[in-house]
Amino acid sequence: MGKKVKEMKEAKIRGDIINNDTKWIYDWLEWESTCPNDIKSVIDTLDPGEELRVLVNSGGGDVYAGQEIYTLLRKCKNSVAEIDSLAGSAAGVAAMGAARVLISPVGMIMIHNVTGSGYTSGDYHLYEKRAKALKELNAALASSYSEKSGRPLEEILKIMDRETWLTANQAIEMGFADETLGAGMQVTNAYDGLRLTEEIRQRVIQEKAEADKNEKLKKEILGDLELYGI
Repeated sequence: MGKKVKEMKEAKIRGDIINNDTKWIYDWLEWESTCPNDIKSVIDTLDPGEELRVLVNSGGGDVYAGQEIYTLLRKCKNSVAEIDSLAGSAAGVAAMGAARVLISPVGMIMIHNVTGSGYTSGDYHLYEKRAKALKELNAALASSYSEKSGRPLEEILKIMDRETWLTANQAIEMGFADETLGAGMQVTNAYDGLRLTEEIRQRVIQEKAEADKNEKLKKEILGDLELYGI
């Protein structure tokens, strides 16, 4: 008899990492994205002892969504993250939550500081407050890399501060990945910022409202035609 193949299910971290509430907008635009619920929905279907295989190719995205995915994978003891190409920023943090991290020979992990977005007006107290919040987020994300690699938090923060791109060999050497993906295995930001701007968000919301309105009108017209036998 042949060797029994270990059962596993597959999830994907692709495109922008976004929060659950924003997912429908990306779907509407037919943009690739990943929210925590995408991962949770697969985890919820796992049978006891079944392995979760997470394919990663993302430049990152929403910090809090990345943290949530990290925590979901931490709780899933049979999880394996496979970095096919890029695990950047929040995607790298999410991948660190897996029990094992494999990386393609041509894959990369990118680590950098948390960045803010949007226009802010106010006095220096507000900017000091925002700077403090960003530093605290840096420390929170750094802890995921520190725990995975066993390296001191201060060292990770320095790596983040200078925006570091790691090749597969470097990632394994530094402890962020466990091994390279097997040669026979089939494998397939928010470094540049999320694709979804506020302008596009508002446009999609308006388009969907118009589509819903037209669909409602269509149903009313069809109902009238049926009522009057036309």
